[in-house]
Amino acid sequence: MGCSSSPGSVSKTDVQTKVGSLFKDKSHEDAKTVACDGDLQAKVDATQNCTITSADGQNWNVTTKVTKVDGSDAYYDININDAFVSPDDIATSVSQFYQQQVGQAPQSSTCNGLLRGATGATVRCVVTETDGTRWGVTAKTTNVEGTKVNYDMIRDDQPMP
Repeated sequence: MGCSSSPGSVSKTDVQTKVGSLFKDKSHEDAKTVACDGDLQAKVDATQNCTITSADGQNWNVTTKVTKVDGSDAYYDININDAFVSPDDIATSVSQFYQQQVGQAPQSSTCNGLLRGATGATVRCVVTETDGTRWGVTAKTTNVEGTKVNYDMIRDDQPMP
């Protein structure tokens, strides 16, 4: 997933850019900041720790690990260390929840941000009905079993303006 930018390492800047791109792919939002400890050595099994600060101010710990070195190219995996649920998975659950609540499927359901695997963590979603009426729904972590994040959904009392 990465290439060496100087002999023997991948620059801190390149790693931070790749980590930020992965976070955007997973969360559908830009990271506020991405900070890594330094350059990533181009040696198999070399690791680097990074911290992402999301738009809502949460910090996410990330580990990069070199999986292969081929000449001047180093390939590495990026893993978010904290358990989470992706916004696409939450949106699917929110649509199902909404259909159970009102008896018909919404036109759409969108969520942004990762739902952290920590009791009480929340993510806001918007459900749009077929007539265009929009409702806010909060997904809230209830507990975590290993890597499985369990959560409840709470629909707002009133539609959004």
